[in-house]
Amino acid sequence: MTGKDTSPIDRLLSGIATRHVETVRDAWKELLADRAASVPVVTSKLASHAWEYNPRGPLPQYLGVLLSLLEELDAKAFGTEIDRLSATQLHPLHRKTVEILARRCREQPEMLVGPGIPVFVAAEIKDRAVVVRNIRTWSRTATPALSGVKRIDVVARHPQLDYLGLYNLFFSGIILTWPAESVRGPRLWFCRLDAEFNFYHEVGHHACGHIEGGSVAEQEQEANDFARRMMRKAHPILSSIVRAALFPFKPLLRPLIARLETADSSP
Repeated sequence: MTGKDTSPIDRLLSGIATRHVETVRDAWKELLADRAASVPVVTSKLASHAWEYNPRGPLPQYLGVLLSLLEELDAKAFGTEIDRLSATQLHPLHRKTVEILARRCREQPEMLVGPGIPVFVAAEIKDRAVVVRNIRTWSRTATPALSGVKRIDVVARHPQLDYLGLYNLFFSGIILTWPAESVRGPRLWFCRLDAEFNFYHEVGHHACGHIEGGSVAEQEQEANDFARRMMRKAHPILSSIVRAALFPFKPLLRPLIARLETADSSP
């Protein structure tokens, strides 16, 4: 069976599974061309019981993209489906996806940054004011690389989440994580630097046009390089001190640096 013989919704999901962005975008456009017919097709896919179980492979992406597509097709149907899914038994990772997307129709953003990008912070995060201040500062450093980003979500860190940051290329969104409980002292300092680097890393995927979502080593390296440049721009004095302090140990650290740069990191 050729690609033309399959339905747009099946081509969409196939494109997600294979990370073939052109297939996803073409199928997306075809589904939008006939909204009335596409809504029941999408909702039938969302009616699956697969969301109850441990997500494997592209399953988490399926849920997010299907809901995003439904929102664009029919905002009312999207709200109804969010309510239905929220009332069902969901795996924690899928529930996070539903909660993030639910904010599109239920919550006002905490603020707008860069070229009018809405920022949403999960209600369970106690240090919301700290997060808002940091995102505002980091976004100034990353401008104009933020051009084209549609939204930024900050969710509470959870053991089930396998990432500290994420770039969702299908709706050009950046997702960051932050501890739900209040963080103080040295831990806050390290947490803030870690989250800042992850923010720049995900912006780097967007700015560099990584259509694979950063799932390959070369793209991870490119996003890391972008993040390092942003960190040096944001913290010139600290960066100079760290480089000067580590310079004598550079030969000893080179194998470790090489190992870290080739290791898999969050997309």
